[in-house]
Amino acid sequence: MTHIQDSKKSVANARALYYDFFAGFFLYELLSERTDVILEQIKILKSNPLDEKDLIYFENLEKEISNFGVENIMQEYTRTFLLPFAIPNEHSPMPARSKGQVRENPQIMLYLSHYTEGCLNGSGLLKARTLIKQTNFRLNAETFKESEEHFGFLLLLMRYLLLSNDKEDNDALNEVLKELVLPLGEYVATALLQKEDLHYYSSVGNLLRSFLIVEQSL
Repeated sequence: MTHIQDSKKSVANARALYYDFFAGFFLYELLSERTDVILEQIKILKSNPLDEKDLIYFENLEKEISNFGVENIMQEYTRTFLLPFAIPNEHSPMPARSKGQVRENPQIMLYLSHYTEGCLNGSGLLKARTLIKQTNFRLNAETFKESEEHFGFLLLLMRYLLLSNDKEDNDALNEVLKELVLPLGEYVATALLQKEDLHYYSSVGNLLRSFLIVEQSL
């Protein structure tokens, strides 16, 4: 392996670690069983943060998980991402309140079609399935409850593609990133940063924003 190839592999491994780290926070089933994994990932990632400000966000999450596990984070996940939810406008991750609306912080949905069309199982899902068919990655419907357009699924897909040596996977990587992950990720990160009642996912949102800035430059 040449120096350039070795460098590219190191970058791919680092990116894959970040994608796996975020998947653990955006998939409820993973979060529930990943206490030790997340702590180990934080230890690695905070040693070389993408932004100096990210260190405090890593430490906030590390302190919470070290002291209390993921129970409080799972409760915030439920309040933040599960029903009921409000549908935002096409170009806004957080919908403006109508006059007299009481609920100031509607739940955030993690599906691409929700943000592009204001619905679920729309063209975003079709686009995701089309691109996934170009790869060797497949959804195990028996163990995975979310659809292919769910942000958590797309994060795991990116991790797989980055670590794969198959040409089909390598060819699909950039398109999956540009067409699926970056648009949805930007919506999710912005929504998390705008939401006022978050203790843990505010840190996740800031870390996600820093990571997406790097991904956009690739």
